[in-house]
Amino acid sequence: MGEAGRTTQAREAFAELAAGAGPRERMAAWATAAYVGPPPGAKAGRALIAQIDDLPATWFTDTLIRRIATRIGDTEARARAEAATLARGRALLLRARGLMAVSLALLAVGGIALVWMLARRRSVSVASAPVPPLWSFADGYALFVRGLGAPQAIALVAFIALRRETGFGTVLGMAADLPLFWWVIRYLRRGATSMRATFGLVPRRDGWAPLLGVTLALIAIALVSDILIDVVSRLVHIKTHWTDGFTEELLWAGHRRVILAAIDATAWAPVVEEILFRGLLYATLRTRIGVAESALLSAVIFTLPHGYSIAGSASVLVSGLLWAVAYERTRSLVPGLFAHAVNNLLSTLWTVGLLR
Repeated sequence: MGEAGRTTQAREAFAELAAGAGPRERMAAWATAAYVGPPPGAKAGRALIAQIDDLPATWFTDTLIRRIATRIGDTEARARAEAATLARGRALLLRARGLMAVSLALLAVGGIALVWMLARRRSVSVASAPVPPLWSFADGYALFVRGLGAPQAIALVAFIALRRETGFGTVLGMAADLPLFWWVIRYLRRGATSMRATFGLVPRRDGWAPLLGVTLALIAIALVSDILIDVVSRLVHIKTHWTDGFTEELLWAGHRRVILAAIDATAWAPVVEEILFRGLLYATLRTRIGVAESALLSAVIFTLPHGYSIAGSASVLVSGLLWAVAYERTRSLVPGLFAHAVNNLLSTLWTVGLLR
């Protein structure tokens, strides 16, 4: 609030902090001296800076010291804080360049794969999943509703029963998705088939090259679409908050919970979501309507639970469209699943690399 210039809200928040004792009271004194009211005296300001210096050096402490030093005219403390911030910025810039290099490499390789497939008019068939599927609209709808609603219901019951957030929230969330697999496997066995055959989970002998090419192309197209969405958002002055779309655990939790959250985002969620939204929802819609309508409707429904801002929702919508069309053309969930996993992996790396 202080950095954003929201002085009134900041003053209220600092007053609430000051009502506490110990660390909360000290934090209120530091923040008040840095952002609101008249600046402290030089001696009192230097005493506050000394207290902050006892904390582990972070962007948070450097910013407080710089602000207080500026207000009391302590050029030495201000220069020291600015130098520390600059050094931290150089490290972040190096990480950002590395991540950008990875993204550009994926974009280049995916572009080459797309041009190669278009120029040679190669078949993109990976497996032989039946699309439209063998089940009825009613059966597919029932499976989708169960698969979408059960995890939320289980998570809600677990939260109420435990009456608090636990360090195993990610594990509980992943476990809550398991009924989806049970229902789908049980239903398919009644029809003498399997998830492998129904969703094209194992490529044919001649399907491995199309699998690689389509996956790389999907990744590249998604990266280009994100760039275009960002450009258009800036042109029409749609602002996206920097916290939009990332898991808070990746920033604040310990290493164990960060690893679990990363596994959930990059491995577990793509499998569950591709089976749910493409394997069940898109395929079920195809029993009644065409490819374009099914892809668009399934992508819209896929976007809603994410709860992102306009730009973030547009990115998810485009991804949902791409992965649905890929399922239709390749007769396999695997290309979209791999592209989904890489997309989430890149998001995770950018969040952890630049914000943690």
